[in-house]
Amino acid sequence: MNEELLKICDLKEFKKGDVVLRNHDKSDGMYIIKSGTVDIEREGKLLATMKDGDFFGAMSLMLHEKRSADVIVTSDVLLAYFLSEDVYEEVKDELDEEMEKALHRYADTYYSTLK
Repeated sequence: MNEELLKICDLKEFKKGDVVLRNHDKSDGMYIIKSGTVDIEREGKLLATMKDGDFFGAMSLMLHEKRSADVIVTSDVLLAYFLSEDVYEEVKDELDEEMEKALHRYADTYYSTLK
């Protein structure tokens, strides 16, 4: 992940069982996992497990839509960088090509799981 991007993010800590994002909530930003794991679930169905270096919340942030799944901490501790919607709007034109491609790849993968 782009080190410059991480410098403008807030580092947040969560405990096992914490719900970081809830399905249908308004987007306020995205998270990039520094350490720990989360499960992505919708209506009790496991969609994915994310770990160090993965990110979540990007879809709703980029598309200005509500959250499409619950994100639940499964490790004892989750440390994740939070990129707020306001900061994203300020820097989105400056995101490097690698980050932009990663976000779109993630979106494509996510939408393929809905079919």
